[in-house]
Parts: sequence; C-alpha cells; structure tokens
Amino acid sequence: MAPTLPSGDQASDQDNWDNGRLAHKRQLLTEIVLRNRLTALVVGGDTTCRVLEQLLLRSYGVQTQGVDNGRDAIALIASGVKFNLIIIDMILSVLNGLEATRQIRDMGVHCKMLGVTACSGESERQAFLAAGVDVFIEKPLDPEHLVPILRELDGQ
Repeated sequence: MAPTLPSGDQASDQDNWDNGRLAHKRQLLTEIVLRNRLTALVVGGDTTCRVLEQLLLRSYGVQTQGVDNGRDAIALIASGVKFNLIIIDMILSVLNGLEATRQIRDMGVHCKMLGVTACSGESERQAFLAAGVDVFIEKPLDPEHLVPILRELDGQ
C-alpha cells in the first residue's frame, strides 16, 4: 500500500520531480530537434566523454558526428558538412580546441559553438571565449546546460 500524506499536505514539485512534466519537456525538445533536423559535431579527445556527449545529444533527437581532434573537425567542415551545433573540447590531440575554434570561425562558420573542458579556471574560460566559442561549459555536459541551447536553436 502506497504511503499517504496527512490531509492538507501535498507533495511539492521538488519531491514529485516527474509527475509527467519531465516526459512532456523531453517530447517538446524532441519535436524542436526533429522540426529543425538539428545536427551536431562533437570534437573530443577523450573517447568516453565524446561518446557520452553524443548519446546525450541523440537522446534529444540530434544527429551527431564525432571526431577526436581539431584537425579532423576542420577537415570535416572544410568538406562542406554543416552543423547547427559544435561542441569542442579544449584539450585535443593534433590541434587543440582553441586553435581549432579559431580556424573554424575563420572559415566563416557561424553555428553555435560550445567549449567544454575539465579546466574550469577563469583564464581557460576567457581564452575559449576569445577563440570564438559562444558558451563555455565545465565538464560534464549535462541536460541543464544543453536544453536551453537546443531551445535557442529552434527556428534557426
């Protein structure tokens, strides 16, 4: 038998965190993504982090591609592939995230770019923003940071 609350008391939204709202929000986001056919490039040197970021994006219906270094990201973009969103790590082999971001912006790419890193200092944040990312996020990338960005991309 399920426990009951004393009369007059109701479970707060915080206590009852789902009550259908979470499923509804996920459905709305999926509709946004499908309507806009959003695509994302995930550039991350750590395979586990890159795969987890891609899985998070895919859970919202975003089509993803992933590469493990800045040189491959630039080559993919130079080949004509377009993305709505690029998530790029600061620490990459071959060409680091800062230089790769600069080169991507120099190629005329204007899509939303998120710089993600485990380095959370102010100097890292400033360097990434100066290189051209729109948003700096300390790892791990989570729905709290991703959902507002997907909503922002709605209609673009």
